[in-house]
Amino acid sequence: MAQYSHLPIYNEAFGLLREMYNRVPKFNKQYKYLLGGEMIKTNIEAIRLILEINNTRELGMRIKLLGNLVWCSESIIILLRIANELKQLGGEKSYLYLLEKTVALSKQAEGWRKSVSK
Repeated sequence: MAQYSHLPIYNEAFGLLREMYNRVPKFNKQYKYLLGGEMIKTNIEAIRLILEINNTRELGMRIKLLGNLVWCSESIIILLRIANELKQLGGEKSYLYLLEKTVALSKQAEGWRKSVSK
């Protein structure tokens, strides 16, 4: 099994997951389980995809998985916006911080996809 803890994209996704685990329990009950759970589930899926991409050597499969990773990061951005609109993140600074981390994850995934596609 290939190493993954040295990958900046893995560390970014893991840090984002840690931040979500700190914030989701503070959501109102009606949003905590559905919206918060979906945010965490999507982030875990992104981490799983990073590990799978890192272990896959077949080019076509890597490109497909990287497309899925980009989609996961975009989904997290959408979920964060919904949480912010519903006033569940505790303020604009919190939203901007999480959004910044998610955009960094998305940029890294897109860059990885471009480098693999060449």
